[in-house]
Amino acid sequence: MTIPPVETWSPRELEDAAVLNRRVSAVHRFLLRPPAARMIGMKRKDLPANAYSVLPFYPLGGEGPTGTSYETWPGMVPTVTADRTMQQDTAWQFVAPVDGRYRITVHGAFATETSLPQARHQLWVEIGVNMTTGTGEAVAAASVDTFSPAQSTPFTMSGGHSTVQRLKAGSKVQFASHCASSPKHSWANDEISTQYKLGSFAEIRWVGTIWEGRPQ
Repeated sequence: MTIPPVETWSPRELEDAAVLNRRVSAVHRFLLRPPAARMIGMKRKDLPANAYSVLPFYPLGGEGPTGTSYETWPGMVPTVTADRTMQQDTAWQFVAPVDGRYRITVHGAFATETSLPQARHQLWVEIGVNMTTGTGEAVAAASVDTFSPAQSTPFTMSGGHSTVQRLKAGSKVQFASHCASSPKHSWANDEISTQYKLGSFAEIRWVGTIWEGRPQ
């Protein structure tokens, strides 16, 4: 699958079905269903403090109702084995199928093992592009943006962040978190509160073409 070419129209030009399909129908189909994918955060109990850890996600369709996670173009989310052992270099990341500007979003709630009723938790989430390896430290080293979610309870933080980045076909996007205020942390889920169910996710979406030499 490719981006349909954008052709110019000439004054008083006579068109046939083939031209209209190429210039109108193909472009409309692409814009109706552009490259996009979403994964739902998977709770784990082994994300340590004082180090960056790759944020884990459920395999597509493995987290709940159909359509909660998705990919509009095949291959945007690598296949994860049934036992979920496929990690780091090959899983929990997005792959851009075509060149373009992509909106990258990560959102959710994080649970810790430490109560800080009078202080603020220290947690950062990094958005990495084209990491050299799939480790948390490599994601942080390749970070193009970062954010710190707001504290919502003495144990939890919640919030989200979006950034628009220029990606080439084959570019990989991965996420890592670092918590300096608790021995362990993870995505929060409905074990903490029903409001967190399916609320932790990451998503990328094609939003425009890269025009070389022009402002983006």
